[in-house]
Amino acid sequence: MEQPPSDFDGAWKYALTHYFAPFLELFFPLAHAAIDWSQPVAFRDTELQQIAPEDQQGKQRVDTLVQVACLDGTPAWVVIHVEVQSQRDAVFAERMYRYHARLYDRDRVPVVSLAVLGDEEPTWHPDHFRYERWGCTLALHFPTVKLLTLDSAVLERTRNPFATLTLLHRDAQETRGKPSERVQRKVLRYRTLLRQGYPASDVRALLRLMEHLLRLDPELARQARDAMRHVEEEELGMTTFVTSFEEIGRAEGQRDLVLRLLARKVGPLAPELQARVAALDPEALLSLSDALLDFATLADLTAWLEQQARASDA
Repeated sequence: MEQPPSDFDGAWKYALTHYFAPFLELFFPLAHAAIDWSQPVAFRDTELQQIAPEDQQGKQRVDTLVQVACLDGTPAWVVIHVEVQSQRDAVFAERMYRYHARLYDRDRVPVVSLAVLGDEEPTWHPDHFRYERWGCTLALHFPTVKLLTLDSAVLERTRNPFATLTLLHRDAQETRGKPSERVQRKVLRYRTLLRQGYPASDVRALLRLMEHLLRLDPELARQARDAMRHVEEEELGMTTFVTSFEEIGRAEGQRDLVLRLLARKVGPLAPELQARVAALDPEALLSLSDALLDFATLADLTAWLEQQARASDA
């Protein structure tokens, strides 16, 4: 049976939304140290789509816009580009500049552009956009992280969800077309994950990332789950996370269906809207599956969610 493709986009979108502070702490510590984490962080991906609609087609790339407050009291935009395609992108640096310039032109607020390169080409490492003519120079230099060059041994010792995600990302690339090896990697990563002492909520989240990236056909997936239960018995003395994750998976099948229907009906959903839909209980999801048939725009979905929230508070 053919090996299912890894969902790099889904994994990175989920991880950035849930672990934005650890992301910056691991990859861009200078930015992490300058942000006031006592203030709320807002994801504004819909606005990113509005300023550059021509760049929203296709897969193999995750672009995220985050509004933060700095320790000096000033606001800032953080634009994160995660490039996960396996080939060079000739317009990558230009796209970095285009987002940066349009955001600054619109809001006159400092913009910080950051790039994560998840491709498999060792020599490709864009870090600036620049041109010069007749004495006039324009340039944007942006910090980048190349996943391929990070030290695996250091990542394995680092208790940060993005260290684990990076290892899973590379496992997915290295085991493409090698299903038996992917099973072994998956079980090994799970044992390491349990030994790192993550809280239960993080273990479940990282299991979700593992399922996005290390996908297997149904029979091998069953074998991997059985082996992972055995690992749980050895490491924890009980089977908890894999079994509960399977139960969650059945409920998430319903959520995924509703999210797909919404995307077809009103267009792509920003991460914050996806999160609000995903948080609905099964009864509310069923109601939404009926209501969305009458939706025409994202505003209809937002209004429905607000109505649900008011009903819950009443």
